[in-house]
Amino acid sequence: MSSVIGLIGQGGHAFIPAAVEALDAAGRKALLAELTTRVREFGEWRFATDHRHEVTGLRLAGALCHGGAGQVATWLNRRELREPDDPWADAKVVAGALRGRPLEWRADLARRLTAALRPPREANWTWRRADGGPPGFALARTMVLETGVEPEGDAFVVCWAWHAFVTGDLRNDPIAEAMVPRLFDTEGAAAPFRNSWESAATTRFVDRLRAEVKRGRFDRELILDGTIGRFLIGGDARDLAMFVELRRRFEPGPDETPARDLVRCLPAGAANVADLAVAELRALDLAGRLDAALFGEAVGALALRAEKKHVGAALKWISETFKVTRADPVRAEGALLALADVFSAETPATRARAIRLAVRLGPSSETARAAVAAAATRLPADERAPLAGPFGVPETAEEEVFTGVPLVSAPPLQPPIGTVPELVIELKDVQRSEDMDAFERIMAALVELSHRDRAAMAADLTADFEPTAWDFFRTISYVPDDPGWLLLWAAALIGEHTDEGFRAKARKLLGLDPSFLQRLKNLALPPRDPDRRRTTPHARLFRQRVLELVRMAAEGETRPCLLATPTLPGHLVDPETLLTRLEALGDRDPLPADLTQALLRLPRDVDASVADRAEKIGGHGGRMLAEWIREGGLPDPVVEWTVKATERYGWIDRRPVVTMDPGRRLPDHISTLVTLSPDDDFDYWIRPRDIWAGALPSHPEATAAYLLRWICGWADQSDPAGEAVIPLAVAPGPVGPVVAAAVVGAMGHQRAVQRSAAGEAFLALAGRPDFPAEGVGDAIRRMVTGDVLKLNRITEVLGQSADAGAHAAVWEVLSVALPGLLPDEGAKPRSGLGDLLGVAVKAARVCGAKGKVPGLAELAARKGSSRVNMEARTLVKHLAE
Repeated sequence: MSSVIGLIGQGGHAFIPAAVEALDAAGRKALLAELTTRVREFGEWRFATDHRHEVTGLRLAGALCHGGAGQVATWLNRRELREPDDPWADAKVVAGALRGRPLEWRADLARRLTAALRPPREANWTWRRADGGPPGFALARTMVLETGVEPEGDAFVVCWAWHAFVTGDLRNDPIAEAMVPRLFDTEGAAAPFRNSWESAATTRFVDRLRAEVKRGRFDRELILDGTIGRFLIGGDARDLAMFVELRRRFEPGPDETPARDLVRCLPAGAANVADLAVAELRALDLAGRLDAALFGEAVGALALRAEKKHVGAALKWISETFKVTRADPVRAEGALLALADVFSAETPATRARAIRLAVRLGPSSETARAAVAAAATRLPADERAPLAGPFGVPETAEEEVFTGVPLVSAPPLQPPIGTVPELVIELKDVQRSEDMDAFERIMAALVELSHRDRAAMAADLTADFEPTAWDFFRTISYVPDDPGWLLLWAAALIGEHTDEGFRAKARKLLGLDPSFLQRLKNLALPPRDPDRRRTTPHARLFRQRVLELVRMAAEGETRPCLLATPTLPGHLVDPETLLTRLEALGDRDPLPADLTQALLRLPRDVDASVADRAEKIGGHGGRMLAEWIREGGLPDPVVEWTVKATERYGWIDRRPVVTMDPGRRLPDHISTLVTLSPDDDFDYWIRPRDIWAGALPSHPEATAAYLLRWICGWADQSDPAGEAVIPLAVAPGPVGPVVAAAVVGAMGHQRAVQRSAAGEAFLALAGRPDFPAEGVGDAIRRMVTGDVLKLNRITEVLGQSADAGAHAAVWEVLSVALPGLLPDEGAKPRSGLGDLLGVAVKAARVCGAKGKVPGLAELAARKGSSRVNMEARTLVKHLAE
């Protein structure tokens, strides 16, 4: 047995089959146990790296020790053994060693290996693998070819696509005939071709597929029909890019263009599919082979698409075939119905072009006339006028538009956790949660339930959790950093309160039983926080609060309640409730971090009588509360921000830097929450929960000061920036220019869902009596001109907010932002300015804004018919009327 292990270590694969064959059943069983022990060592990363050359030998020896095909497949698919150094050499060795077994047995193994394939989900998988294909594919393919088994399931097709993409070898691939037709209807088969920087490999694959078609290996009609079928299935544009390129390179003729199917691709197909469909349909139309009804359906579908280029394509198609369209009543009716849909376009130039075409065509039928007349009623009066005569558009009153923003307040408190089963459910979910309110409820429940009856709670925790739930905490040699793990550790210490060894180890890790030398060191040199520059003070304060619970559980102590658990919406603590909690503590001193957080959660205005009553309660907590109230609580810090450009590794990083000063001396653990300098830095991977509005609910400006730089850093990431600013917008404390800047930063996020959340925050701000309109407008100007954020993303949020009724708020913001965004004399307008002016026109028209915007008249006076010029002229006219 040890000789086989030696052969594995030496790479003697050729001698392993004979060595295993020489063993009897008991010897093979003992060898298998030895192999399993060796494989488990691969769970340690460093060992796996140093012994990677042993993987093929382990796979081979284990496969030979097992008798059943299912056992062999399970062994070969073990996580530790799935990725040998050379997959094709490994497949040759393993398949060769198993060749002596019956064909039926090997066919069964091939099916099992094929069923166990797990194709990669990421398009960048090629960075990490060469031509071996995804893990397990090399051996599965080899066994399939040797046994003649038909590979079933989509996973094999996707893995083959990865292999074909990397190697680009179709000519010498014996299973390409079976795989290529399945590419078109297999989900995930296009994953290798998604990345634009791999376009050369995609082009190579398409070229070689075309070459095989010319050789007669593949049927051209099958390929072309397959692309249409794939388009009709739908999907992301990147997933369809290869099929679009494939069809484009095949250059189908009129007889190979299924017009009806291509028209069906237009309403909801990906943008690149729509581009291809338009090109082929127009070519068919120019050849006189497109049905008139399909023409109308096609331009109508294009007119309703979100992309401006497709709306423009519909108008261009109608214009270039105007004579033919006007002469055919069916085509003319379809064109007019499409033009009526274009009347709702945001771009004035697009609407004007559609109106001109409609007037030139004239009403071809009563259906078309009625549709154009109905759509025209939604146009402004000056744009509606040319349509009145030909189509009989009636004079209508201006459409009533909803205006106004409701007052949004902080959400109500969730009910507290009242039973241990509820607590267990929350504890099991907390590891995957970013919900700070859930953390607060769990902390309160751990304290209150354990104080009520610790023995009963321990019994319930032990019964509801699996026996191995606490094993991690029995073996750790460090204090976890994640609050979720710390809360679970506290529950483990409560549940295992009779295990003195468990509690003793926890106390040692937590520093509750320091040695004499450590105590002496602490007296001479107070301990410092090594994470001060890595984590935010908000995260440190919260972690200290959770650690207090863990230490309390390790010491076997209980308390009736926590002081800082919120009692009012917006994470505030009612002063009367805080007094009651202090009284309930009796002779116990409050937990330091818990007391600090409770003081920071008091309302801004607390009656002086509360301080007198707190002083009567006495103790450290009563004295601190009385002193805090009499000194006026936490002062409003002075916050300033600017955009700073920094060169990092050859590229310019532009983001806000913030300065914050509390204005007076505060205790260090509180001062750090309201103090910032431009040089302060923190760990790059800050999460929204690390800068939480619930830490300083009465001072959202101070929280926004910390959050602002990260909001802009997250703009091109996947972090939930929009969700992070909603608590700031509904905070009970006053908001100002820094909260406004944070909300603007979230508006510039790359993900639509986060921009939507930023829109919710903006609407919440707009409904407040202290709406910082000037701060929002100034932040838009500074962020855009400083190249921190993209204007088009901010414009989208403002447009949606106006549609939601915040027309007055949007105009108030844009009246501040626009002067700094308009181009200087002779300068080119910035990208996206036309769309922003379009939102300004809509907002100004609805709210009846009047006045002047500096620089707008000069822009409107420029020659040209660009959207910027036309929107500027419209806005000037509305503001002057």
